[in-house]
Order: sequence, then structure tokens, then C-alpha cells
Amino acid sequence: MTVREFAERVLFSASLDEKLAPPPGEIVDRGRGTGIATPDAPGRPEALTLQRDGVRAEFPGTAGIEDDAQRGRLLHFFANHELLATELMALVLLKFPEAPGEFRAGILRTLKEEQMHTKLYLKRMAECGVSFGDLPVNGFFWKAVAPMPTPLDYVTRLSLTFEQANLDYSRGYAAVFAEAGDADTAAILERIYRDEIGHVHYGLTWFRKWKEEGPDWPAFVSRLELPLSAARAKGGFDFNEEGRREAGLDDEFIRELKVYAQSKGRTPNVFWFNPGAEESLVAGRDGDATRAAREVGRDLALLPAFLARSEDVTLVPEVPPTAHLESLHAAGITLPELVAESAATSLAERKLHELRPWARTPDALPVIEPLGIRCDLTAPELFSKACHAEFLGDLVDDSACPLLGAPEMVGTVAESRGEIAGWLANAATPMCVLKAPFSTAGRDRLIRAAAEPCSETEERWIEATLRRQGAIVIEPWLERIIDFSLQFDFRMTGGLRRRGMVVLRNTTRGRFRSATVAERFTDFLDEDSRRALFSSAPKRGHLATFLEDELEPALDAWLRRHHYDGPLGVDAFLFCDHDGKLRLKPVVEVNPRYTMGRIAVELARFTAPHAATTLTIATGAGPPPEQALRLTPGGPETRFAAYLSPAP
Repeated sequence: MTVREFAERVLFSASLDEKLAPPPGEIVDRGRGTGIATPDAPGRPEALTLQRDGVRAEFPGTAGIEDDAQRGRLLHFFANHELLATELMALVLLKFPEAPGEFRAGILRTLKEEQMHTKLYLKRMAECGVSFGDLPVNGFFWKAVAPMPTPLDYVTRLSLTFEQANLDYSRGYAAVFAEAGDADTAAILERIYRDEIGHVHYGLTWFRKWKEEGPDWPAFVSRLELPLSAARAKGGFDFNEEGRREAGLDDEFIRELKVYAQSKGRTPNVFWFNPGAEESLVAGRDGDATRAAREVGRDLALLPAFLARSEDVTLVPEVPPTAHLESLHAAGITLPELVAESAATSLAERKLHELRPWARTPDALPVIEPLGIRCDLTAPELFSKACHAEFLGDLVDDSACPLLGAPEMVGTVAESRGEIAGWLANAATPMCVLKAPFSTAGRDRLIRAAAEPCSETEERWIEATLRRQGAIVIEPWLERIIDFSLQFDFRMTGGLRRRGMVVLRNTTRGRFRSATVAERFTDFLDEDSRRALFSSAPKRGHLATFLEDELEPALDAWLRRHHYDGPLGVDAFLFCDHDGKLRLKPVVEVNPRYTMGRIAVELARFTAPHAATTLTIATGAGPPPEQALRLTPGGPETRFAAYLSPAP
């Protein structure tokens, strides 16, 4: 028998026995013939035909693996994978007759091992009461590997991708079956694991012979095309560095693969950071604030990655150094796929779900438009502190909550220098704050004594702000007890969903410093303040009652009027009034975008359950918080850094 005759039998036979029969000992590689065209599918018995109509069995996972039937279903998936590998190797022998004899001999040896793996699974399945063909079989391996144009693509796609992933899967499942008391199946998987090390080594050897000069990792990544990516070279268990080193992969390859991420199936959302959102709504804006926003965007560009899930994409100016990604991985933080902004146009060729910038404002358009997916901008008025003051005023007028401050706490919108002078002349508090309607992070505001004449510098700021933005919001400066922020998602079709609450620490000028997520908000209050929140109140307390029964329904209606969809944060604080009583200002501002508080809420996924954790944004070269994990990379010009640490 010739190698070609044997490969034809394996690939095209509809008999499972024939497909799995090993070649005779006297097989020769003569009469190779010409390369065949890739068939749509391998020959299979009817019960094992690769599904084309979308029908597929759900992967059973390891739940209930102690049950024979469940165990057999899992082995059914494994057996189909091994049979597909056998058929793909037969295809290589028929498709590339001109390949070196040494390469073809290695394929033949590996094919015989794959036949044996399939038969081992079939025998164990039968002992569990499951027959091959009881479940639909999936042809993803075939669709991903069979169109290979060259033998180099074969070793890249099968040996270095799917078989490399099996270094994790086979060892991981061996441990699962052993723990379940199934020593027989665990032994099969251990044998397959040892064989897979050899298969990966074989593929790596030829990959290095055929690829262009240079490191293995970039050559590997560049040869993969969707739906394949380097992410499929990893299994769903602990990353097996030992097995990869034994297979011959170098340290750079292993390090890069360990931190690499890309969706293996779910259509990704695309995140990126545009912290100059509010400023982009002001015509002709320039100067220090814009420069500060650019520096924040440069230094903290990785932060949206902590909003994303592993199947998503985050755009960054530059992909952070591998060492930094390793530190996050070691801390248990799962990152999404990171794409450099210079390569963003490549995303337009992929199927994407949603575009999720930090804010849907005009400065996001240069990224939104090339990707070709609809992403409606947020109504500009939703960012205006004048609009927030109006919302708060309506809320206070309609509420009977005894915790609310007096109506005087609501900001006043002044559209002229005269209106500002009139408010200052009649101010009921010694200190006040003047805010530009479109501003963020404590910028573009003026804190001053209400009764004092405006300085020349203050007059210039007032005139410039009125000229650029048409108004200024004036508020009394209140004695804050604690700042906090409520984080929500809002959908026109699904309504308002609270995602969490964080306690904020800001500078005296209102610039963000940290957000702490804790199970109980009251842990951050002194005993007198806690007592004031719950005295003479329903069981939930005045604060919880107001938030759930008044603020959230009003917020839902307000967002619907503005046709908003997306994330938002509502900043609020508790303060002492003139009589020393605890009061609530439930809306300082509404941020119709992602916020640092939302990042803190999402980061809590990676910390111990019920533990209070803090996101801190530090400036300058000062020391990081105690026991802190640095979230964002640094460099010589870095001015801002983000840290995750236990709550102080």
C-alpha cells in the first residue's frame, strides 16, 4: 500500500473501522500523484457527518462528571476532535505531495497516533454507555485548518494552535477525571498529553524551517487568520508552561502567549479611552485642560480594558510591555485583546458587536467612523451641569425625604455677569463654587468666598467661560461628610440597572483621587452619621429608600426623555447643614459615560468576595498606595498612574 492509498482511505471512507485501521508495515511513499483540492468535508458514517445546518451539541463541561452518561458525552467531543485531526493529517498527505519526505513521514507517524487516540476514547465511551454518533459533531477544526494553502499553514494551524491548546486541555482534564475517581480516563488523557508534546515539537521544527527569519512569536501570530488567533493555542485550564518548554517553545513565545487574548467565539465589543469627552463639546477649546486630558488619555489608556471581558477588544496607543501584562495576569486579572490604535483599521474587517468608547462624544468620531458600525453620539445636554442642576431641582421639589438638603443646595444657572453678581450678593453661604457646564475631573471651576469682590484673574475666567459655554452654574460650597457615586447601565428597552456604589475620595477642588467598592456604604461613616441615616426611618433607611423609590425612577424617566443608552454614574454626597444635621445632595453631576467609579466596580471581580478594594489615580512620582498593584504601565513621561489596593 502507498501512503497516498492509505490517506485516501482515511480521508474519504464512510466506514469508521476503515478510517481507524492503521497502515500496513510495508507502506511506501511512492506514486504521490498530484495535490487534491480540499473537499468540503471528510467522508464519514451518516451519524458522524459534520453538521452544516447549525445543529450542534452543547459542550457538556465537567459538571456531573461522576455520572457515566455525562462522562461519555464529554468523551464524545474528545473523540471527534481526534478523528478530525486524523482526517486533516490524511488531507495534508494528499494535498501536498511535493512536501519533503521527512515531513510526510512525520505526518504519517502522527496520524497513526491520532487513530489510536480516537480508538482509546471510543472504547472508554462505550464503557460509559455512549456510542460515537449519539451526539451531533462539530466541524470547526476542519473549517479552520483544511483550507491551508501550504504545509507551513498546516503546522501553524493544527500543530501550534489546536495541538498546543491540548497541552492545557489534556493535562487539565486528566486531573479532573482523576479527582472524580476515573483513573482509566485520566490515564488515557495523560498518554495523549505526552503524545501532544511530541506533536507540537514536530510542528515547531517545521515551522522554524519554513518561516521567515526572526522570532517565532510574531511569525506565528502573523500567519493566523480569523477565526483562528493565538488565543486558540491556549486551553481552558492553567497555562502549561512546562509542557510548552518540553515541546521546544522559547521563553518569549511562552510569555507572549500567556498574556495574549482574543475572542474565541463571541462577537467582541470595542472599548477605548477618550477622557476629553466634555471638553470636546465646547467649541474652540484649547489650553491646559485639553493638554491634561491628552496626558490622562495617554497614561491611563489601559483602564477601559478592566471594563471589558476577555472576548472583547480594547484600543490603546501602544500595547503595554509584556512584563506589565504578566504582572496583571499573575494577580488574576483577565484582560481582553489589546490592539494598538495604529492597527485599529484592521478591526473594520472583523465582525464587531458594539463600540463602547469612554464617552460617545465628538472626539470619539475618528475611531468610530472607520470601524463602520453605528454608534450614536450622546445628546450634548446630558453632559451639562446646567441640565444636572435642573434635574436635581425637580427631584428636590417632588420629594418629601427628610434627608435631602434645602432647595438652596441646587445649583443656579447664570447666563450673564450680572446674574452672577446678583447671586453672590445674596448668597446664603460664605463659600461658593462656580462651574463651567461642560467640565470634568475638577477642572474649569472656581471656589471662592461669596462676599469678596472678584479678582482680575477670576473676572477673566468668568468672562471666558460665559463666552465659550454661554452659562456658569453657581452652587453653595457645602461641608461634605462623604462623597459617593452610583453606577448604572441604562437601556431604552430594559431600563435602569444599578451596577454598584463606590465611595469617592476627591481633592478639595473636586478632582478624583480614588474610588472604593465595599459591601456596606455605612462602613465609611462615623457612628453619629450612621445613626442619623437610620433614625426614624423605614427598615431600609432614608438613603436606600430615597435612592430606590425616588432617584432611580426619576433618573429612568429623565434618560428616556433624552433617548440615552449606555453606562452612567451619578455623583452625590452627604453633608452637614447649618444646624449640624446630616443631609444628602443626591445629584452633584450625572456622567453619561463610563467613570472611574465604574472601573472600580468592575475591578472588584478580581478581588476576594466581599473585600473592600480601592482604585487610586496617583500623580507625580509619589509612592503608590500600600499593597498596591499597578494597573497602568509607566514610562519617563508618565504623569498619571492607576493602582488597585485594599481599602484604607
